[in-house]
Amino acid sequence: MRYTLMSGAGNLFAMVDGFAEPSPRAPAEIARALCAPAAEGGIEPRPDGLILVRPSRRGADCAMEVYNADGSRPETCGNGLRCAAKLAADRGHIGSDAFQIETDAGVRTVRVERDGGRVVFARVHMGAPRVLALDEAIPIGSSSVRVTLVDVGNPHCVLFVPDEREAPVAELGPALERHPRFPEGTNVEFLAHRSGTLFLRVWERGVGETRACGSGACAAAVAAAQKGLVRWPVRVVLPGGTLEVDAAPGGGVELSGPVEELRSGDWVHTPAGRAI
Repeated sequence: MRYTLMSGAGNLFAMVDGFAEPSPRAPAEIARALCAPAAEGGIEPRPDGLILVRPSRRGADCAMEVYNADGSRPETCGNGLRCAAKLAADRGHIGSDAFQIETDAGVRTVRVERDGGRVVFARVHMGAPRVLALDEAIPIGSSSVRVTLVDVGNPHCVLFVPDEREAPVAELGPALERHPRFPEGTNVEFLAHRSGTLFLRVWERGVGETRACGSGACAAAVAAAQKGLVRWPVRVVLPGGTLEVDAAPGGGVELSGPVEELRSGDWVHTPAGRAI
Protein backbone atom coordinates (compact mmCIF):
# COMPACT_ATOMS: atom_id res chain seq x y z
CA MET A 1 0.00 0.00 0.00
CA ARG A 2 1.35 3.40 -1.00
CA TYR A 3 0.87 6.18 1.55
CA THR A 4 1.75 9.87 1.75
CA LEU A 5 2.47 11.47 5.11
CA MET A 6 0.86 14.91 5.35
CA SER A 7 0.68 17.61 8.00
CA GLY A 8 -2.20 19.97 8.69
CA ALA A 9 -0.65 22.50 11.10
CA GLY A 10 1.21 19.63 12.80
CA ASN A 11 -1.70 17.16 12.71
CA LEU A 12 -0.14 14.17 10.90
CA PHE A 13 -1.97 11.72 8.65
CA ALA A 14 -0.99 8.76 6.50
CA MET A 15 -2.95 9.47 3.30
CA VAL A 16 -3.98 6.84 0.76
CA ASP A 17 -4.96 7.86 -2.78
CA GLY A 18 -8.04 5.74 -3.51
CA PHE A 19 -8.27 7.20 -7.02
CA ALA A 20 -4.91 5.67 -7.97
CA GLU A 21 -5.10 2.31 -6.21
CA PRO A 22 -7.72 0.06 -4.63
CA SER A 23 -8.71 0.95 -1.09
CA PRO A 24 -6.84 -1.25 1.37
CA ARG A 25 -8.55 -4.17 3.06
CA ALA A 26 -8.92 -3.96 6.84
CA PRO A 27 -8.15 -0.20 7.04
CA ALA A 28 -8.83 -0.07 10.79
CA GLU A 29 -6.19 -2.73 11.38
CA ILE A 30 -3.76 -0.90 9.09
CA ALA A 31 -4.40 2.37 10.96
CA ARG A 32 -3.50 0.72 14.28
CA ALA A 33 -0.31 -0.69 12.75
CA LEU A 34 0.77 2.49 10.94
CA CYS A 35 0.13 4.67 13.98
CA ALA A 36 1.78 2.38 16.50
CA PRO A 37 5.05 3.51 18.12
CA ALA A 38 8.08 2.90 15.91
CA ALA A 39 9.30 0.18 18.29
CA GLU A 40 6.09 -1.72 17.52
CA GLY A 41 6.37 -1.34 13.73
CA GLY A 42 4.70 2.03 13.15
CA ILE A 43 6.04 4.78 10.92
CA GLU A 44 7.92 7.86 12.07
CA PRO A 45 6.96 10.52 12.71
CA ARG A 46 3.91 8.81 14.20
CA PRO A 47 0.67 9.80 12.44
CA ASP A 48 -2.58 10.54 14.26
CA GLY A 49 -4.61 8.51 11.80
CA LEU A 50 -5.11 6.98 8.36
CA ILE A 51 -7.15 8.80 5.71
CA LEU A 52 -8.49 7.25 2.49
CA VAL A 53 -9.33 9.73 -0.29
CA ARG A 54 -11.59 8.07 -2.86
CA PRO A 55 -14.38 8.80 -5.36
CA SER A 56 -17.61 9.94 -3.72
CA ARG A 57 -20.77 7.84 -3.65
CA ARG A 58 -22.95 10.84 -2.76
CA GLY A 59 -22.29 13.27 -5.63
CA ALA A 60 -19.35 15.15 -4.11
CA ASP A 61 -16.04 15.60 -5.92
CA CYS A 62 -14.31 13.09 -3.66
CA ALA A 63 -14.78 11.35 -0.32
CA MET A 64 -12.71 11.05 2.85
CA GLU A 65 -12.62 8.09 5.24
CA VAL A 66 -10.76 8.67 8.51
CA TYR A 67 -9.44 5.99 10.86
CA ASN A 68 -8.00 7.09 14.19
CA ALA A 69 -4.79 5.67 15.61
CA ASP A 70 -6.83 3.08 17.54
CA GLY A 71 -8.76 2.07 14.40
CA SER A 72 -11.98 3.86 15.36
CA ARG A 73 -13.89 6.07 12.90
CA PRO A 74 -14.45 9.74 13.79
CA GLU A 75 -17.40 11.43 12.14
CA THR A 76 -15.25 14.21 10.72
CA CYS A 77 -11.76 15.72 10.97
CA GLY A 78 -11.00 19.34 10.13
CA ASN A 79 -7.29 19.04 9.45
CA GLY A 80 -7.87 15.70 7.76
CA LEU A 81 -10.30 17.40 5.39
CA ARG A 82 -7.70 20.00 4.56
CA CYS A 83 -5.08 17.31 3.87
CA ALA A 84 -7.58 15.34 1.77
CA ALA A 85 -8.20 18.52 -0.24
CA LYS A 86 -4.47 18.90 -0.86
CA LEU A 87 -4.06 15.31 -2.00
CA ALA A 88 -7.05 15.46 -4.35
CA ALA A 89 -6.00 18.80 -5.85
CA ASP A 90 -2.26 18.05 -6.12
CA ARG A 91 -2.91 14.68 -7.80
CA GLY A 92 -5.26 16.22 -10.37
CA HIS A 93 -8.37 14.37 -9.21
CA ILE A 94 -10.21 17.69 -8.91
CA GLY A 95 -10.61 20.23 -11.69
CA SER A 96 -11.15 23.30 -9.50
CA ASP A 97 -9.62 24.92 -6.43
CA ALA A 98 -13.07 24.97 -4.80
CA PHE A 99 -14.85 21.63 -4.44
CA GLN A 100 -16.80 19.30 -2.15
CA ILE A 101 -15.65 16.38 -0.02
CA GLU A 102 -17.97 13.72 1.33
CA THR A 103 -17.51 12.83 5.04
CA ASP A 104 -19.45 10.74 7.55
CA ALA A 105 -20.80 14.03 8.95
CA GLY A 106 -22.01 15.27 5.54
CA VAL A 107 -20.58 16.97 2.46
CA ARG A 108 -18.12 19.78 3.16
CA THR A 109 -16.94 22.57 0.84
CA VAL A 110 -13.21 23.29 0.63
CA ARG A 111 -11.01 25.84 -1.13
CA VAL A 112 -7.28 25.46 -1.67
CA GLU A 113 -4.50 27.96 -2.33
CA ARG A 114 -1.34 27.11 -4.28
CA ASP A 115 2.28 28.15 -4.43
CA GLY A 116 4.20 26.98 -7.49
CA GLY A 117 1.29 24.76 -8.45
CA ARG A 118 1.22 22.84 -5.16
CA VAL A 119 -1.43 23.34 -2.51
CA VAL A 120 0.00 25.00 0.61
CA PHE A 121 -3.15 26.29 2.33
CA ALA A 122 -6.72 25.01 2.61
CA ARG A 123 -9.98 26.35 3.99
CA VAL A 124 -12.94 24.10 4.80
CA HIS A 125 -16.53 24.84 5.77
CA MET A 126 -17.10 22.76 8.91
CA GLY A 127 -20.89 23.11 9.05
CA ALA A 128 -22.87 24.70 11.86
CA PRO A 129 -21.52 23.84 15.32
CA ARG A 130 -24.04 23.30 18.11
CA VAL A 131 -23.38 24.37 21.69
CA LEU A 132 -24.90 21.62 23.83
CA ALA A 133 -23.94 23.00 27.25
CA LEU A 134 -22.22 26.23 28.27
CA ASP A 135 -21.18 25.49 31.85
CA GLU A 136 -21.81 21.88 32.84
CA ALA A 137 -20.22 20.26 35.87
CA ILE A 138 -18.70 16.85 35.12
CA PRO A 139 -17.78 14.76 38.20
CA ILE A 140 -14.21 13.43 38.18
CA GLY A 141 -13.37 11.38 41.27
CA SER A 142 -14.15 13.38 44.39
CA SER A 143 -14.35 16.73 42.53
CA SER A 144 -15.72 18.06 39.24
CA VAL A 145 -14.71 20.18 36.26
CA ARG A 146 -16.84 22.72 34.44
CA VAL A 147 -17.00 22.32 30.67
CA THR A 148 -18.60 23.65 27.50
CA LEU A 149 -19.91 20.97 25.16
CA VAL A 150 -19.84 21.64 21.42
CA ASP A 151 -20.83 19.42 18.50
CA VAL A 152 -18.88 20.14 15.28
CA GLY A 153 -20.12 17.02 13.53
CA ASN A 154 -18.13 15.21 16.23
CA PRO A 155 -18.24 15.74 20.03
CA HIS A 156 -16.04 18.14 21.97
CA CYS A 157 -15.65 18.90 25.66
CA VAL A 158 -13.95 22.29 26.19
CA LEU A 159 -12.27 23.22 29.47
CA PHE A 160 -11.21 26.84 30.03
CA VAL A 161 -7.87 26.82 31.84
CA PRO A 162 -5.53 29.61 33.07
CA ASP A 163 -2.56 28.24 31.08
CA GLU A 164 -2.79 25.35 28.62
CA ARG A 165 0.92 24.66 29.06
CA GLU A 166 0.29 23.62 32.67
CA ALA A 167 -3.05 21.86 32.12
CA PRO A 168 -3.28 18.19 33.26
CA VAL A 169 -3.96 16.95 29.72
CA ALA A 170 -2.57 13.45 30.24
CA GLU A 171 -4.74 12.94 33.35
CA LEU A 172 -8.02 14.71 32.57
CA GLY A 173 -7.97 13.96 28.82
CA PRO A 174 -8.47 10.20 29.02
CA ALA A 175 -10.75 10.51 32.07
CA LEU A 176 -13.15 12.77 30.17
CA GLU A 177 -12.78 10.96 26.83
CA ARG A 178 -14.21 7.80 28.40
CA HIS A 179 -16.46 9.43 31.00
CA PRO A 180 -19.98 7.91 31.40
CA ARG A 181 -21.38 11.33 30.41
CA PHE A 182 -20.08 10.59 26.89
CA PRO A 183 -21.11 7.04 25.94
CA GLU A 184 -19.59 7.45 22.45
CA GLY A 185 -16.47 9.13 23.82
CA THR A 186 -15.46 12.74 23.28
CA ASN A 187 -12.56 14.96 22.24
CA VAL A 188 -11.25 17.13 25.07
CA GLU A 189 -9.92 20.68 24.64
CA PHE A 190 -7.82 22.61 27.17
CA LEU A 191 -8.28 26.26 26.22
CA ALA A 192 -6.52 29.41 27.45
CA HIS A 193 -7.24 32.97 26.30
CA ARG A 194 -4.46 35.54 26.20
CA SER A 195 -4.52 38.94 24.45
CA GLY A 196 -7.32 38.06 22.05
CA THR A 197 -5.73 34.77 20.94
CA LEU A 198 -6.73 31.24 21.89
CA PHE A 199 -4.07 28.75 22.99
CA LEU A 200 -5.13 25.14 22.83
CA ARG A 201 -4.09 21.60 23.62
CA VAL A 202 -6.29 18.70 22.57
CA TRP A 203 -6.78 15.16 23.81
CA GLU A 204 -8.30 13.52 20.75
CA ARG A 205 -10.74 10.64 21.05
CA GLY A 206 -9.08 7.46 19.81
CA VAL A 207 -5.67 9.12 19.43
CA GLY A 208 -4.42 10.82 22.60
CA GLU A 209 -2.84 14.26 22.73
CA THR A 210 -2.29 15.68 19.25
CA ARG A 211 -0.16 18.57 18.01
CA ALA A 212 -3.22 20.07 16.31
CA CYS A 213 -6.93 19.34 15.91
CA GLY A 214 -9.06 21.23 13.40
CA SER A 215 -12.49 20.35 14.73
CA GLY A 216 -11.15 20.99 18.24
CA ALA A 217 -10.00 24.46 17.17
CA CYS A 218 -13.51 25.13 15.85
CA ALA A 219 -15.12 23.92 19.08
CA ALA A 220 -12.75 26.06 21.15
CA ALA A 221 -13.43 29.16 19.03
CA VAL A 222 -17.20 28.67 19.27
CA ALA A 223 -17.00 28.14 23.05
CA ALA A 224 -14.88 31.28 23.49
CA ALA A 225 -17.18 33.33 21.25
CA GLN A 226 -20.20 32.19 23.26
CA LYS A 227 -18.52 33.56 26.39
CA GLY A 228 -17.71 36.87 24.66
CA LEU A 229 -13.96 36.37 24.85
CA VAL A 230 -13.19 36.72 21.12
CA ARG A 231 -14.53 38.14 17.87
CA TRP A 232 -14.37 36.52 14.45
CA PRO A 233 -11.98 35.59 12.94
CA VAL A 234 -10.27 33.73 15.77
CA ARG A 235 -6.60 32.66 15.86
CA VAL A 236 -6.05 29.33 17.59
CA VAL A 237 -2.45 28.48 18.50
CA LEU A 238 -1.71 24.79 19.01
CA PRO A 239 1.60 23.01 19.67
CA GLY A 240 1.92 22.09 15.98
CA GLY A 241 0.89 25.37 14.37
CA THR A 242 -1.74 28.09 14.08
CA LEU A 243 -5.25 27.71 12.65
CA GLU A 244 -7.91 30.32 11.95
CA VAL A 245 -11.62 29.86 12.57
CA ASP A 246 -14.09 32.32 11.08
CA ALA A 247 -17.82 32.73 10.80
CA ALA A 248 -18.92 31.56 7.35
CA PRO A 249 -20.99 33.94 5.18
CA GLY A 250 -24.01 31.63 5.01
CA GLY A 251 -23.75 30.35 8.59
CA GLY A 252 -21.50 27.87 10.32
CA VAL A 253 -17.74 28.21 10.62
CA GLU A 254 -14.73 27.87 8.35
CA LEU A 255 -11.38 26.41 9.33
CA SER A 256 -8.20 27.44 7.52
CA GLY A 257 -4.47 26.83 7.82
CA PRO A 258 -1.34 25.39 6.21
CA VAL A 259 -1.04 21.91 4.68
CA GLU A 260 2.20 20.16 3.82
CA GLU A 261 3.33 16.91 2.22
CA LEU A 262 6.21 15.40 4.18
CA ARG A 263 7.10 12.20 2.32
CA SER A 264 5.71 9.07 0.68
CA GLY A 265 6.40 5.43 1.32
CA ASP A 266 5.16 1.87 0.88
CA TRP A 267 3.50 -0.14 3.60
CA VAL A 268 3.76 -3.92 3.61
CA HIS A 269 0.87 -5.17 5.71
CA THR A 270 2.14 -8.02 7.88
CA PRO A 271 1.06 -8.91 11.43
CA ALA A 272 3.77 -6.58 12.74
CA GLY A 273 3.46 -4.02 9.94
CA ARG A 274 6.40 -2.63 8.02
CA ALA A 275 7.04 0.72 6.34
CA ILE A 276 9.57 1.28 3.56
